Amino acid sequence: MSFEGKLIVIEGPDHVGRSMHARLLSERLEAHGVAVKVVGLARSSLLGEIIKTSNSGIHNLNWRTRALLYATDLYDQYIHDIQPLLEAGFVVIADRFTLTPLIRESIRGGDSDWIRTLYNKLPEPTATVILQAGGRRLLNRMMYNDSLTKLNHYEAGADMGLSPSITRSFLQYQKLLREAFMLHAEEKNYPIVHTRHAVSEVHGAVWNHIKPFVSNMLQTIRE
Repeated sequence: MSFEGKLIVIEGPDHVGRSMHARLLSERLEAHGVAVKVVGLARSSLLGEIIKTSNSGIHNLNWRTRALLYATDLYDQYIHDIQPLLEAGFVVIADRFTLTPLIRESIRGGDSDWIRTLYNKLPEPTATVILQAGGRRLLNRMMYNDSLTKLNHYEAGADMGLSPSITRSFLQYQKLLREAFMLHAEEKNYPIVHTRHAVSEVHGAVWNHIKPFVSNMLQTIRE
């Protein structure tokens, strides 16, 4: 599929700063006169609220059912939002796309080849950047933001029986996620940006990876 617009994907674990860097990237592109829209997992009008609701029970379902629900969420967004925007020449920034649901279910024993087939009608992103941080750094951020108490069993990997302690389970789960993201990054040649540095440095690194793909769309900023 060929579009006038560009699909830029920012991937990575929860609390790594994806949403913030999607916003910063959006603001920088808009400053250069580029039409931008930010989308992401669990944001469709059809299923978004159901998936995001912590007491919906969706994460107690088997991996195949979860994979179907997340795929339905993305396809609904693609049909009603992403495709029309790409056709209109927008840069669409996805705060997670197909890689996160693929990785989360495959490390839980899901058939990765079968999950990939769910997304074979979606376009390949123009560019993908993976944000990374160590599990303890993510845990510290959650404690600083007072969001540790909101950590559910699925986000901590507690459903996988990794540890009776939810914090230790979280750290082991993050290790599995990190290894999976790095493997996919190596296979697809996706750049990995570590978020241990200052926000401005991380944003600069993200911008340097994305700029070559959107350079023909940028207008000069006049001071």
